[in-house]
This record gives sequence, structure tokens and C-alpha cells, in this order.
Amino acid sequence: MAARSDGIGPRAGSVATLEGYDLDRSNALSDGVFAIAITLLALGIDVPSSETNDLWEALGDTVPEIVSYVIAFGTVAVLWLGHHRLYGQLEQVDGRLMTLNLIYLGFVAFLPFPSRLLGDFNRQSASVVLFAVTVTCAVALALLMRLHARHVGLLECPSGRDPAAAQAAVVPAVFLASVPIAFVSPAAAQYAWLSIFPLSRWLARRTGG
Repeated sequence: MAARSDGIGPRAGSVATLEGYDLDRSNALSDGVFAIAITLLALGIDVPSSETNDLWEALGDTVPEIVSYVIAFGTVAVLWLGHHRLYGQLEQVDGRLMTLNLIYLGFVAFLPFPSRLLGDFNRQSASVVLFAVTVTCAVALALLMRLHARHVGLLECPSGRDPAAAQAAVVPAVFLASVPIAFVSPAAAQYAWLSIFPLSRWLARRTGG
């Protein structure tokens, strides 16, 4: 690929590196963190004790943990898809993007903790708020990464509208809106998270994404 004359885009002979940072290694690290986070989510589901007398009742007690696992897995899946889409459009990474990505991965790796709390204390507002705030911070960092990449010309097509960023903004908006709801009804706050899907579809139609 030819270098851009304004000096802002990829340089000739250096498609994957900028300032000494490697795009492929950054992507590999990110995928590894996501894989570990998903594994830890599953490990958060307690297996009933072998001394239990009624296995069906014991399995029933794990339902809140399974529900929190499904919610957290879906959240991590959405985060990974967005990250995969961004890195598929990147031509290079710079120091600031690497820093933002590492902080972002820190929140992804932290998600199994609020997910476990959500399963054990799903009727308490504190667990719902912590999960919502963690997801909001992760998605906000994802948006910052995309905006920075567009601003400095790291994307293949940095000009024009960005439907992906507009659609991703729905996630932190919904989770933030659920925080005050959680203090009134933790269950209602969790149901509010489901609105992400119809809102994202509606926005995708509006933005053409």
C-alpha cells in the first residue's frame, strides 16, 4: 500500500507497525484476554456438592448463576465482535491506541467478577450497578479507540460516517440508564438491558450499518 502524502496514514513498507507497535501481536493479546474472560465466566457457576440429597433442587439453586453467565457471555461476545470489527479495519496501531486497548482489556478481564456477584446477589442493586458500570466503561473505551483511530488515520476508510460507532453508543447509554433503575428494582434494571437489541437494530436501519 502506498504511503499517504500528508504523513498521517500507513507508511510504505510498514503496514502493521507504527512507533514500534505491532498490530498482529496486539490483536493476539486481545483475543487471548477475551478467551480467558469467557472461560472464567463458566467457572463462576458452582457445581452442586456431591453430598447433596436432591440434585434437582441444587441445580435449581444455580439458575441465577446461569442467568448471569448468559448475560455476561452475551456482553463479552458483543464486546469481542466490536473489537474484532475495529481491528479488522485497522492498518496500524500507535502508542495511544495500544494504551486504550490495554485499559479496555482490563475491564474485559474484570467482567467475571461483577458477573459472579450478579449471580450470587442478583436481587441487590450493588451487583447490578457494578456490572452496568463495568460494561459502560469497557464500551466507552472501545468508542474512544475507534474515534482515535479515525482521527489519526489508522483505519482503512477513515472518512465518512461511522455506523459502528453510533450503534455501539447504544450499549453504554442503556447500561447507564439502568443504574438509577437498579436502586428501585434490580430485576427491572436487568430487563432494561434487553432493550439494547431492538435499539441497535433500529439504529442500524437509520444509519445504514
